[in-house]
Amino acid sequence: MVSVQGESLFMTNIAKLGVYDCFEGRAVVVSKTPFVIGSAAGCDLRIPEDGVARQHCVIQQRNGSYFLTSAPGVVEVLLDGMAFAGGEISPNEEHTLIVGSRCMVLRWAPQIEQWLQRMDGSQWFTYQKATQAVTGPFALGEVGDHLRSLPGQGVGLILACQGLTSMGFYVEHILPLLPGGRGRPAAGPPPVPVEAEAAGGALEALTGEHGEFTCPVCWLRFDRGDVMNVAVHASLRGDPLLGTSEMQRFYATRFNDRGQALDAMGISAPDLACPHCRRRLPQGFLDLPNFIFSIVGAPSSGKSYYLSVLVKVLQNSLFEHFGVIFRDADPSANALLNAMKNQLFSAATPAEAMLAKTELEGGMYEVLPRLGRKVALPRPFIFNLSVAGRPQSDSAIVFYDNAGEHFEPNSNSADSPGAQHIAAASGIFFLFDPLYNIEFRRRLAGGEDPQLGLNRTDQQDVILAETEVRIKNILGLRARDRIRTPLAMMVGKLDAWGHLLGSEPLEPVLRTGALDAGAVRRNSARIRTLLMGIVPAIVANAEAISEDVCYFAISPLGSAPVQFADARGNRMIGPDPARVAPKYVDVPTLWMLSRVTPGLVGTHHPS
Repeated sequence: MVSVQGESLFMTNIAKLGVYDCFEGRAVVVSKTPFVIGSAAGCDLRIPEDGVARQHCVIQQRNGSYFLTSAPGVVEVLLDGMAFAGGEISPNEEHTLIVGSRCMVLRWAPQIEQWLQRMDGSQWFTYQKATQAVTGPFALGEVGDHLRSLPGQGVGLILACQGLTSMGFYVEHILPLLPGGRGRPAAGPPPVPVEAEAAGGALEALTGEHGEFTCPVCWLRFDRGDVMNVAVHASLRGDPLLGTSEMQRFYATRFNDRGQALDAMGISAPDLACPHCRRRLPQGFLDLPNFIFSIVGAPSSGKSYYLSVLVKVLQNSLFEHFGVIFRDADPSANALLNAMKNQLFSAATPAEAMLAKTELEGGMYEVLPRLGRKVALPRPFIFNLSVAGRPQSDSAIVFYDNAGEHFEPNSNSADSPGAQHIAAASGIFFLFDPLYNIEFRRRLAGGEDPQLGLNRTDQQDVILAETEVRIKNILGLRARDRIRTPLAMMVGKLDAWGHLLGSEPLEPVLRTGALDAGAVRRNSARIRTLLMGIVPAIVANAEAISEDVCYFAISPLGSAPVQFADARGNRMIGPDPARVAPKYVDVPTLWMLSRVTPGLVGTHHPS
């Protein structure tokens, strides 16, 4: 029997908002706003229990529409199965709302009294999305026992009381509230069942330490079922963690006929987001293996120039030698890197070609939530690799352009984790700038490169040692352990020091459709021998990190930079665009790809 509170129920064609408490069997017609739900004595709908704020959420009517907003600081409100900061209540649609231990349904429509009278919280049904199978009815006291008897405790089912026709509750949210449950559900991802749950253990928390996927932005792990969707409807702008300018992230409970998630307003929302930092994931992220390639180097060592040249050279060399198509996975996210590449290769003067230094909090970074803090994280540059007719070899690689200061000692913490991708990397690249090093500079004295005249402190061996410490701390390794992650030691600016290798040029390493492993190994040995005679600490630190180290000589620009005066008359050093001719820039990445995805970039081994 339905008891009715609030405005008396009478037949009317005027659209009104109705609220039904499914457990209490209580119906309310909202006759005036603001309509406050909370634990305080004066609330229009009072829920006197721990965990419910005095004014937990509020229904307001504005411009002929109803809006539901949570009180400041309140996050444990689930509207249509997703945590929310506020949004419009769609007309003529059913909505679910969980506040504390109360499960309610809302509807704004004409003849709302008839709808409320049809509701019956004593009768419940389960609905399976995949098969559209309906089971029930079950009495309220029987629902919990029935669900707990099912494999996985009914995870994936929708639960609806008598009278609901288009909306229901996600089992993971409502099961803890049923008789014999464990308390209120959290406003967050549906819990993922684990084997321990069947034996009475606790549900596994979303910690970021485990999962099938690694976020390319915050480097925390998650499973497919943890992924959030990004709302599309304009009224759903304003995410509780990302701020008012971002669309809400939510866990999908409703889908269209194509299997696409629907947001709270019924609009298809195919874009996915990381459940930790909530940043959008690139299209197809869940369908491809993703390899993080971390580039490490000192401040002003040339990482931005290297990365800008690399993406241009790779696009050509991968297709020419291996038939691999290299393309943007997320053009909007890669816009900054593409802009730097275009600036360098389309410039007419050194002033136009000169790239700005990557700043610690500059445009290459975005502030996002990570482990309960808002931190600046480097923007990932993600590229897809594919071969026509071989979809099984498709993959994606992720690069970052970190400020060099992020690799310095004392710059790594929970509040400044900007370079922690090195611990999640499939491959690590260290860019060594020999023109920083005093011993190299002595051997190059009298050279034409204007960078030889700069006085700069060389702490590249310290940064390499710091890289080792960070990786081992994050992975929980002992000091004497070495990782198996390949490490490419790149000695930049070959044009300035190449003569120190002797008169014999480096061996060509590319064969038709393969990388010549023997030539790579012999070139590496020559470069290592030179480094051992000049900067042995670099070799020692590198080989203390990884079991798989290879040395490369590269020149992203192919020629020495030139001096010029900027618009204010200041003396500057920058690349001469007329002389840019990259040398061996792609070889370290090709070697790395041959290590992590040999089906894509094969190697030739001498017999």
